[in-house]
Amino acid sequence: MSAPMAGTPEGGGDWGNPGAAWSIIGLLLGGLLAWGGIGYWLDRLFGFRALFLPIGVVLGAVGGTWLVIIRYARNRK
Repeated sequence: MSAPMAGTPEGGGDWGNPGAAWSIIGLLLGGLLAWGGIGYWLDRLFGFRALFLPIGVVLGAVGGTWLVIIRYARNRK
């Protein structure tokens, strides 16, 4: 008898789905790019060299991670 393959109902679930992996990557990169871009724009607007960019990148990383947790980890109950 063989072991269940990832992506089949018996094994892996969403984690075996390449679409879910790309969605996670997209959420993380989207958060980084969006909030990093907002931070970059605020730096240029207010004349700072690198004040809001790092803040925006951290907020984007935290927000993207939170969205991944909400979308994928809570559905695994």
